Amino acid sequence: MFNEQADKHLEKLFQHIPKSLFDELPLPINIVDENGIVVVMNQAFLSFYGAPDFKNALGRPLLEFDHTTRLPIVLKTGIPEVGIPHHFATGKVAVVDRIPIFDGEQVIGAAGMVVIEGLESHENAKRIRESIIQSIRPDWDDNTDQRNASGAKYHFDHIITQSPLIKHFKDRARSFAATDLPVLITGESGVGKELFAQSIHHHSDRRNKPFVSINCAAIPETLLESELFGYEAGAFTGASRKGKLGKFELANHGTLFLDEIGDLPLSMQSKLLRVLQENQVERIGGNEVKSINVRVISATNRNLHDKIKTQEFRSDLYYRLNVLNLNIPALRERAEDIELLIEHFSSLFYQKTGIYRKFNAEVIQLLSRYPWPGNIRELENIVCRIIVIAEDEIIGKELIPDEILQEILGGFAASNDTAEMLGGQPHNSLAEIIKRIEVKIIEDTLEICDNNKSKAADLLGIDRMTLYRKLKAHDR
Repeated sequence: MFNEQADKHLEKLFQHIPKSLFDELPLPINIVDENGIVVVMNQAFLSFYGAPDFKNALGRPLLEFDHTTRLPIVLKTGIPEVGIPHHFATGKVAVVDRIPIFDGEQVIGAAGMVVIEGLESHENAKRIRESIIQSIRPDWDDNTDQRNASGAKYHFDHIITQSPLIKHFKDRARSFAATDLPVLITGESGVGKELFAQSIHHHSDRRNKPFVSINCAAIPETLLESELFGYEAGAFTGASRKGKLGKFELANHGTLFLDEIGDLPLSMQSKLLRVLQENQVERIGGNEVKSINVRVISATNRNLHDKIKTQEFRSDLYYRLNVLNLNIPALRERAEDIELLIEHFSSLFYQKTGIYRKFNAEVIQLLSRYPWPGNIRELENIVCRIIVIAEDEIIGKELIPDEILQEILGGFAASNDTAEMLGGQPHNSLAEIIKRIEVKIIEDTLEICDNNKSKAADLLGIDRMTLYRKLKAHDR
C-alpha cells in the first residue's frame, strides 16, 4: 500500500524489492514521509498492532495513531535506531528498527520495522529486513555485541542532535577515531563528553577491545595510583592477597578514558606522564615493567590553561594529552536541539515507565530560553521531574519549576532594555516579548561583530542562513 506522492522516492530505494512483498511478508513495516505522513503500512503491521483505526492511516500523520512512535525523532536527527526494544501503546513489546531514508543529504522519510516473537527464525523475513536496512543505510554496522563486550554502550548515533554545530563536532570526532592519537575533550559539566569518548572508541579499530573509564575527581588521592597502575599482592596494608590490575592494564589494546583529568593531583601527574611517554606501567610493590598499548582519551570541565598558569597542572602533561581536541558546546549554544531532546527524553521515559506526557508549544518555547547551566543532564532531569508530577497528558507552563521560570522571566521587568523593548505595554503576549528580546540579542551581537553576519552567527551558535531568516522575519 503505497502513497503515489512518495512512490518515486521509494521506488529507487527499494528497486530490488518487489512492492507486493510488503503485504506478503510477515514482517510488520510502516514508512512515513519527511512530514511524518504514513505512506506505507503493510498488512502484517496492521495485524500486529491490532488497532482498527490504523486501516485509515495512509496519508495521515503517524502520531495521530501512535503517540509512542519515535519515527518523527528519526526524521529530525537522520540517525537510525536498529534493534531497539519498544513498548507500544497497546501494551505489546517488540524489537523495532527505525531507519531514516535519504535522497542525497536530505531526509525524505523513515521506515519502521517490527521484529515480532518467532520472526527471527523466518528466513524470508530476515533476508528482507537485512536487505531493507542495507538498501537504506549501506554504511550501517550493527556491532551491538562488540559494544557490550567492550564495556561501553554509547556510539555516535546516541548523540541526538539537529544542530549543525554538534554535527560538525561529530564529524570531527569520527575523523579522530581513525587514529590512535590522544584526544582531550573539554566542555561544561553535562554536555556529553563521555558520550563522545565512547563514540570515538566504537568507531575506531579498537572497538572490539576494552573501554575502561576512571573518574580522576571521584577517587581519593591515596587510592588513585593503585587504581591506575595496580598493585602486587601484599603491596600495602589492606591490599588484596591476589594483587590487582590497574586501569591501564585492564585497557590494554583498547581505550582508557580519563574523566575529570583537570582534577588529577599534581603528585599523580608526573607518574601519568611517565606512563604515557614510555607506554609501560609498573604496579605498586612490583619490580616488573609491563608494556601497554592503550589509546588515551581525557575529558575535563576545567580551564587547563588557567591551571597551568597557577602551576596546578603540568604543561608537559597537557601537551601530551591535547594532541587532538574537542570542545563540546553547551546546550545554550545549540538551543535548536532543546525541543528535540525534550521529545527524546519524554519518549525514553514512556518506554521505561509507560507514562505518556506531551509538552505544549509554550512550555517548549520557554524551556528553549533557559540557559541550562547543567546542560543536557539538567534538561533530562527536569523533563523527567515534570512528567512525574504532571496529572494531565498535556503539560503546561505551570509545571515548570519556579527557579527555572524566574530565571527565564524574572529579570525582564527589572531590565531597562527590556522595558524599552516592551514599549511600556505590560500586557504583551509571551510570544511578543520573546520576539522583541530575540531582536535585541541579534542586534547587539551584530553590533559587537561590526555587522559581520558570519561572525555573529558563530557567536550565536546558529548557522548563517538561520540568522538571515531571523533578520528577514524581523524586518531587519
